[in-house]
Amino acid sequence: MRFIFAFVTSALLASAPAFAADDSGFYIGAGIGDGSVTVDIDEASDFDGSDTAFKVFGGYKFMKYLGAELEYIDAGDAEDKWTESFEGISEELKVTIGFSGFNASAVGILPIGEKFNVFGKLGFMMWDADLRARYSFDGFSESDSDSDSGTDFSWGVGAGFDFTDNLGVRVEYQAFEIEDADADLFSGSVVWMF
Repeated sequence: MRFIFAFVTSALLASAPAFAADDSGFYIGAGIGDGSVTVDIDEASDFDGSDTAFKVFGGYKFMKYLGAELEYIDAGDAEDKWTESFEGISEELKVTIGFSGFNASAVGILPIGEKFNVFGKLGFMMWDADLRARYSFDGFSESDSDSDSGTDFSWGVGAGFDFTDNLGVRVEYQAFEIEDADADLFSGSVVWMF
């Protein structure tokens, strides 16, 4: 997968002079939003948690309709817990899942008027995930943790508005496959264009 992305990126960069136009160029940005993680555990219970997330990114527009983007995303620590009580004895399981990583995407852009655009992204995320669990029962508690990493498919859709030739904002929804979990990020960002 990394070889394919490197090959496609090299081909696009090599052809950039042919695409060069007033609408091409580099951009950077930063955003904040809500990151959520869901995991189907079994028929009786699912993990569903969210936390504040942030990202920083940079990209290049080859032309007004096509670009490439690299992001660093930290989706925070999503948390969920299950509690039961029986005859005055409480039992609780609290699970936290955090993930972060680099997301590389090809970006298709559809300008609508002079300042507004909508866009879609396809790519993959190289992620690191941490899982922490704490079990409590009748005053006794036990904790455990695990971590994993990998590379999986990602996609996103969004809309942007340019206040000037250099400054814009955008909102977007992104989805990531993280092993057996589904992760989502809804964010708002400020973009600076060179």
